Amino acid sequence: MNMKTIEGLVGARANIDLSDTAMGVYQQARQKGDTATAERALGYAGDMVNQAEAYEAKADEGMKADAKELEEKAKADQEKIIEKRKEDRKELEARIEQSRTPDSDTVEISGEGKAVSTETQAPESTEAAGTAADPAELPPVVYTSAGEVLSQEVTAEAELSVLA
Repeated sequence: MNMKTIEGLVGARANIDLSDTAMGVYQQARQKGDTATAERALGYAGDMVNQAEAYEAKADEGMKADAKELEEKAKADQEKIIEKRKEDRKELEARIEQSRTPDSDTVEISGEGKAVSTETQAPESTEAAGTAADPAELPPVVYTSAGEVLSQEVTAEAELSVLA
C-alpha cells in the first residue's frame, strides 16, 4: 500500500472523529443556550470536515498510484511469461530438430572382418549357451522395470463360433 494512501486514510479518519467531538460540543452548547460556544464548535467541526476531505483526496491519489504500480507490475510479469514461453518454444524446437537427426553411427563389416568373425566363433559354444545362431530365430523378450526377463507363455489359438 502506498504511503499517500495510508496517510490519507488515517488523516481522514482522525479528522472525522474530531469533527464528531466538535459536533457533540455544539449540541451540548445549543441545549444550554450558549450560542458563542455552539458557533465556535460548529466552526471547528467544519474545519475538521474540510481537512478530512483534503486527506480523502490524498488517499485517492495514493490509490491511483497503487493501481498504476500494480498495472506496471502485471505488465512486467506478463512480459516475463511471454519471454519464458518463447524460450521454452525454442528449446522444444531444438529438441525436435535434434530428435529428427540420427544420432547413431553406421557400422559396415568388410568381407575380411566377416571371415575373422566366423573363424573366431565356435558353433559349439553358442549351442552350449542355449542361444540360436541366427537372431531372427530368437523369441521376443519382454523385460520388467527391474531388468528381469518377463516370461511369456504362448497360448493356443482360440476358436470362435457364431450362432445365428
